[in-house]
Amino acid sequence: MLKEIVFVVILTFLFSAVTLHADTVLLKNGNKVSGIITKESKDSVEIKINIGATVTFSKNDVERIEKDSDDEHARLEDTWESEKAKREVEEITDDVFMEEQREKGLVEYEGEWVLPEEKERLQAASIAGGFDKGHSERRFSVGKDKGRRSDFAGKLVASGKWFVKDTEHFSIYYTDIAQAKIVSDKAEYYFEKIAYDLGYEDQIKWDKKCQVYIIESVDKWKRFLKEIGFNAELVGGFVPNYGEREMFLCVLSDAYLALTFPHELTHLIFRDIAGKSTIPLWLNEGLANYEASVTSVSNEILIKYIKRGSHILLGDLLRMANYPEGKKMRELFYAQSEKMVEFLVTQYGRKKFRKFCDLILKDKSFKDSLFIAYKGDFEDLEDFNIKLVEYIVK
Repeated sequence: MLKEIVFVVILTFLFSAVTLHADTVLLKNGNKVSGIITKESKDSVEIKINIGATVTFSKNDVERIEKDSDDEHARLEDTWESEKAKREVEEITDDVFMEEQREKGLVEYEGEWVLPEEKERLQAASIAGGFDKGHSERRFSVGKDKGRRSDFAGKLVASGKWFVKDTEHFSIYYTDIAQAKIVSDKAEYYFEKIAYDLGYEDQIKWDKKCQVYIIESVDKWKRFLKEIGFNAELVGGFVPNYGEREMFLCVLSDAYLALTFPHELTHLIFRDIAGKSTIPLWLNEGLANYEASVTSVSNEILIKYIKRGSHILLGDLLRMANYPEGKKMRELFYAQSEKMVEFLVTQYGRKKFRKFCDLILKDKSFKDSLFIAYKGDFEDLEDFNIKLVEYIVK
């Protein structure tokens, strides 16, 4: 699960009909992260992307940086505040409006409030006209849609105006079409990419679609987490039950989804491959962060920890069965896990990595799996660790 990692691709704000600009970090993977740069060194850059949210990138991942004026920064800060207040007012207004319509005896149908008799006529006309069941985007109704879903998902879609957009492998539930587009535009691309990187291209067959639920704001996300008994401070996304194939995503900002989605999707796909086998924690999270092209700390900071000898030792990392306590240790865990996966895949190829994963999932030890899959590449574990560290600090 992606914890305490907040990223953005593109942020565009409208204020008084004028487009606001901001500092932009253009990444080598093609993504853009916009906001206000708060700190920059020769090795890393830190950028604020929303109220209380910053992210740090290694300069190794940055193509170029574009900066704007202090006046634009101030306007952007004001816009963040006003957008937050606007969302809060809209939520209250929507609730009041819905209650007023019900008091008038109206019912909701396809996004409109009509008399019950009118709803009946419209439904009949729709049936007679031949409803296009193959339409890729439609209004979602709990009453009409009898598809199987968990109690978590049922509680979420029981209120509000939800829509669903279908692709080959996904049903994306949303209330904001712009947010849905961020996921739907690349959903199938990530499905194919992750399968390819793992060496399982054309081998992963889903008998049912993954249901992706996009929760449009942090406030609604926290309310949802409280309702289902989860920690309301959890930020990111999660897959509560892999068998249900459901994914819940929080939108801290619109483009936040562009990196959270592939992280959680990697968990889903790798779990399908693993079946009932145990997945080591470092491999599960390292692979998910690698596919999402994210890291919890910059390479510069990771190198500093290594130089001080305060990083997580290889043996300790491999033995971790639970997420470490404390922000620093969690960040190191994610960063080192991602770097180990990146090292194995990029330096020795995906075919060897697939063989390595297959052995791990057959309950072979890390040592045995490594020396079978990467035969001749490492003399022993010490040699592997040396080459891994050299790769990180190069």
